[in-house]
Amino acid sequence: MLVVFQALWSFWRRAPMQLFTLIAGLALSTALWSGVQAINAEARGSYDAAAATLGEGQFARLLAADGGTIAQADYIVLRRAGWAVSPVVTGRYNGAQLIGIEPLTMPVGLSPVQLGGGDIAGFLTGAGQIFGRAETLDSFANSGAALIVLPTAPPGTGLADIAVAQRLLGMQGQISHLTLAAAQPSMQVPLADLEGQLSGALVLQQPSDESDLEQLTQSFHLNLTAFGLLAFSVGIFITHGAVGLAFEQRRPMVRTLRALGVPLGRLMALMAAEMAVFAVVAGIGGAALGYFIAAALLPDVAATLRGLYGAEVSGTLTLSPLWWLSALVVSLGGAALAAVGAFVSLARMGVLASAQP
Repeated sequence: MLVVFQALWSFWRRAPMQLFTLIAGLALSTALWSGVQAINAEARGSYDAAAATLGEGQFARLLAADGGTIAQADYIVLRRAGWAVSPVVTGRYNGAQLIGIEPLTMPVGLSPVQLGGGDIAGFLTGAGQIFGRAETLDSFANSGAALIVLPTAPPGTGLADIAVAQRLLGMQGQISHLTLAAAQPSMQVPLADLEGQLSGALVLQQPSDESDLEQLTQSFHLNLTAFGLLAFSVGIFITHGAVGLAFEQRRPMVRTLRALGVPLGRLMALMAAEMAVFAVVAGIGGAALGYFIAAALLPDVAATLRGLYGAEVSGTLTLSPLWWLSALVVSLGGAALAAVGAFVSLARMGVLASAQP
């Protein structure tokens, strides 16, 4: 078997450019596909973190029917009628997203301990406190509130008491939306019976599996995925050409080895192992290249999502071992896809078939 492997490898020693084309095609296709997927995964992770902060997907919400804000007086009417609702204020302050909550009524259970061990009195009174990531808190340096680092906060987002948020955003007496607790009291008055006491019409939004931002940006990420798939296809075509040419040029060698008694199954197994080694090398190189591509493009993608949809996406890339493993799987799958035609042709070639038909 070693002699057969040496014979097969001797071809690549004589054709280093074909070997480079094969590995480069696989590496580029893997890099572009995995880089796009890394950007999409980072963006979706940011959406999930933001949604978890406000309980999106877990709790229903009351919104203004006209898409504007809700009067604070309406919140008071609902509370007096027995509705377990909690006010939330959102807006932009110095380029960062600011979320104001009322921790005593928040159904998500956002406590001072969950806010990084903050003092509840300091959070609710005086100039208040703002929690967020270290890079985000720079935007609130002139807010007058105490700034507390919270590494688990959504990217580009600060958390504060609703009164502090209303003051900084100029939204006194206004609420962005009301979050409903999962369990409502039995004495709750139907919304229709309260319409006469409310200053504006409110609509009930049921929770969904996807956050609002994820639904809003779905087409954007679909386009990114399509671009990655197109780039992957181009790389696979390059690899397919290199593999097909190599197999055609090695037909005399294959015919000779089979005539010398090498079984077809063993020959194909060795060639498949050869392709697998090339795919692993290309997968490792492609994953590393994809990481640098994603890291370079992520700030621009984040700026685009922020400008188009108001979505805050982390500008730094965090990758898990699963991502590297998926890059290897993509590389192996691409190599198999590119070589399947050549292997079928090899399996059908007779021992005495012409080497150059």
